[in-house]
Amino acid sequence: MYEEFWGLKEKPFENSPDPRYLFPADEHQSALETLGYAVYERKGGALLTGDYGCGKTLLIRVLIRRLMDDGVEAAVVSYPRLTALEFLREILYQLGVEEQTRSRQKLSRMVAEILHDNVMAGKHTIVVVDEAQVVNRQAILDELRLLLNYQLNDRFLLTLILVGQPELRERIAALPQLEQRLALRVHLHNLGPDETRKYISHRLVTAGAARPIFTDAAIETIYEHTYGCPRRINNMADLCLWRGFQRKRPQVDAELVQAVA
Repeated sequence: MYEEFWGLKEKPFENSPDPRYLFPADEHQSALETLGYAVYERKGGALLTGDYGCGKTLLIRVLIRRLMDDGVEAAVVSYPRLTALEFLREILYQLGVEEQTRSRQKLSRMVAEILHDNVMAGKHTIVVVDEAQVVNRQAILDELRLLLNYQLNDRFLLTLILVGQPELRERIAALPQLEQRLALRVHLHNLGPDETRKYISHRLVTAGAARPIFTDAAIETIYEHTYGCPRRINNMADLCLWRGFQRKRPQVDAELVQAVA
């Protein structure tokens, strides 16, 4: 509703994981490179953690889009509060096979066959488990470990990427059989003050802004209230644009930010 007033083509601060809006912060770029290395070099498993709202899911979306251009097939399990059978069925479904059998052995065999067929076709498979910190069944943790048993003599048949909040690191550390198979670990932090300024500018430009909309003081105030958490920045900046539109302000200033905080 406020887009035309600010000269925007679309809303710049939506919290949907749109790859176009990934801000190229050094830490996020490094995370993409590390996770890409885990996949391309067939390292088996990787762990991506970060605080709530720091951009983990968006980063994974960007990673998958890049990998698919190189012939990688991806299964993304976004709601891992499942039984072991449901978990295996979800992986199969994400890889294009719908199966309702209640035989764990059959489901495991079908997963192995798909992984092997992909390798024979020159493709690699990744399995991403998002919000992995909520996995509350030992059977699922066992399945995650067993996935990394799918190997040829010289390579893993898949790359497993676990994504979650910081407590996931503690859970994994308590499971040495799984922890030892996660060769690479990445942790994302919130943005600093300068990165917050660049983040807001990046999103505005991506949405079509042709002029500065937030004053420097406004951005400093946003940082003070959000601690550099991208999701909180989005929520506050979006509300500022809405309130500024209502009040017909030429720019978002610190006073307006304080009014919506």
